[in-house]
Amino acid sequence: MRESVRQAVSFIHRNYTEPITLSDISSEVFVSPFHFSRLFAQDIGISPGRYLGAVRMFEAKRLLVESSMNICDIVHSVGYSSVGTFTSRFTRLVGMSPREYRKPQVGRLMVAASKDFTRMPRPVELAGLHASAPRTTAPGTGCVRGLIEFPRPVPDGQVLVGVYAADVPQGRPVAYRVLPTAERMPFAVDGTPPGEWSLVALAVRNGTVTGGEAMIGSLPRRVTVRRDTNTWTRLSMRRMKATDVPLAVTLAPAPAAARASLACG
Repeated sequence: MRESVRQAVSFIHRNYTEPITLSDISSEVFVSPFHFSRLFAQDIGISPGRYLGAVRMFEAKRLLVESSMNICDIVHSVGYSSVGTFTSRFTRLVGMSPREYRKPQVGRLMVAASKDFTRMPRPVELAGLHASAPRTTAPGTGCVRGLIEFPRPVPDGQVLVGVYAADVPQGRPVAYRVLPTAERMPFAVDGTPPGEWSLVALAVRNGTVTGGEAMIGSLPRRVTVRRDTNTWTRLSMRRMKATDVPLAVTLAPAPAAARASLACG
């Protein structure tokens, strides 16, 4: 990775609470905005603007679940000046409003993975999810099957294998499985709708850990799922780096019709 990109990522993490722009970030590393955006996307996989937005969303979710701050204070603390803009964007990306994200079930079923903060539902909560998960592929859907491989030593924890519409997951996966970690693990995500999807695996310890180690596995391209068909693939897990996009999703069902409420409570 280029040193300029590494410095830019560090700048974003230090300053996401401020209303920084692409020009601010590129000026920090003495590169023109156009050239910097191209270099950043080559090394990180997404634009600097999307990376900044993902950092802000991750921190907002963490504060919604873990703090007693009111929503308006959270919005301003993650670099947004408009509560309405943040609420609309959050609801569109996550599938529920910030107020709905504060419901206890959302926090209990959150999976978070970053270099400095991890979270995984407790075993008893995961057991309830497993009991309701489909065991066979429903008619009209497909199944993503494959093998997950971990480097040694294998972390003690759980791995969420999720199928997502977005390249940077923000909302609940459209289909998923949660499994205990092992060096070589077969997996099957039944009930995946036909289409092209991002496949991402996150492995963390149970519970909430500050400074905990997270691992991630993903594919360079989307997987194509066809109805009544198995799609086979392989995921290689690696330890998350400080430059990786932080990810947080909840396995709690989204409300039937999420609305962007502007209340600050």
